[in-house]
Amino acid sequence: MDYLFNEVRFKANFNVHDELSADAMKLTHFPDKRFKLFPYKASGKNTAPIVYNLTDILGRFFKLIMHVETEVLDYDNLCQKLIDKIRVEETDQDVFKDLIHDLFFSNDDFNASAIGLYYYQSQGENKSANRLAKFLYDVMELDDEDCVFIKKLIDSYTYNVIEQMVLDVLDMAVANYQEDKEKYFIIVTNLQSSFKADFKFMIETGMTAAEDLGNLLSLYYFFYMAQTCLTLNQFMNGDRKKAVPLYYALDWEKISMNRKCYSDGWQILQPSVNCMFCHAITLELLNQHDENFMVDYIALRELVDTDPQKDEQISKEVDKVRVAYQSRVGDYKKFDEIKRPNGFNKTDEAIRHLFASVQTQFLNTERKRANQAYVEKFEAFCKERWLKNRKKAGLVLNLTERDIIFLTKICIREREKIRLNELFNAYEDRGISLDNTSKSELQEFFTKLNLIDKKSDSGDAQYVKRIL
Repeated sequence: MDYLFNEVRFKANFNVHDELSADAMKLTHFPDKRFKLFPYKASGKNTAPIVYNLTDILGRFFKLIMHVETEVLDYDNLCQKLIDKIRVEETDQDVFKDLIHDLFFSNDDFNASAIGLYYYQSQGENKSANRLAKFLYDVMELDDEDCVFIKKLIDSYTYNVIEQMVLDVLDMAVANYQEDKEKYFIIVTNLQSSFKADFKFMIETGMTAAEDLGNLLSLYYFFYMAQTCLTLNQFMNGDRKKAVPLYYALDWEKISMNRKCYSDGWQILQPSVNCMFCHAITLELLNQHDENFMVDYIALRELVDTDPQKDEQISKEVDKVRVAYQSRVGDYKKFDEIKRPNGFNKTDEAIRHLFASVQTQFLNTERKRANQAYVEKFEAFCKERWLKNRKKAGLVLNLTERDIIFLTKICIREREKIRLNELFNAYEDRGISLDNTSKSELQEFFTKLNLIDKKSDSGDAQYVKRIL
């Protein structure tokens, strides 16, 4: 299997215009044409809104799982279908319509609370939410077997009389489903099995409120994105299966700058987040080849590992990518000042040099606004959901009491109790590390809730009881 740069493909996909003057920008940056990495657009919030609350993506997410498309639900049309089906007296129709609105609509949007109705939720005009739903569906590797299992669970649910009436009417609204064959490339593979187990557990046990499912998606969205950004910034040294520990603080505790929640949390993640767009462009450039496979930095390392002699050949191909790119960015004149970075082999050095070229021109031209707009899509979500400003310590990854209750429920599952240390390990399996101070604070929190059980065979082990 060979890796060969195709400049013709590059010129087509990056809309290259070589006839322009030497000082002109001769290409357009297009992430996601060949290599789908992140679900963002490098445009402002008005054009590409930021998704803050992942309950907003539930409708599209369940459509993908159930393999259905549904028509836009109109309130008046739905009411008329129900009235026709159950024959509501004319004198009672206004009251009936008000009831349907109160139960199933928020303003003009269908917004049901029963899981069997989620995939009829109104999508609105927010394409950002639809892209994010597809992204999470892909990177969590929900395959046909998973979808069939989840669909059977949902079909087995018992609904109240009115919900069942709505379901019976809406069954007629299911449109033909066409699967999007273009998948997002999966960078890290150390969390998908955990997500599937948690997701299935919640559906099996009726933990299906929109807030709970939104919390689960929010947790794994951040987990995947954080580990992907950190892995990409290691280039060919990245490890798909090994998570970098990120330390959180509890919402109510005081923070000092010598704590791990400061030094080993957002402080180490933010620089990698800032590089998201440049990685997306770099990987798009690297995938301008004729083969039917996609490559990221780790895949190129694995390709080199199959035959050490390929290191020289692939590094030269990557250099061709860089030269082709630099020669079309005519409005930036300092590429020759970029020193070739050190790497553990020639291909790694060539990739880092290409990335540095992409990053340098974005940070030193008016195109930095595109970079900022792209990064903002994830960073703003983090600030809204997972970060808290701790004054001198600045932004720190944060767990609220509601986060802790939710996490503890999905970690303990249906067991009566769990060892405290085992619970901490289960948190870490979901991307959340705590230092000793936070662990002590959390133990005290559980004690106040009367959830600590000190009785055990050893006499001193701490257990946390199941939260009902």
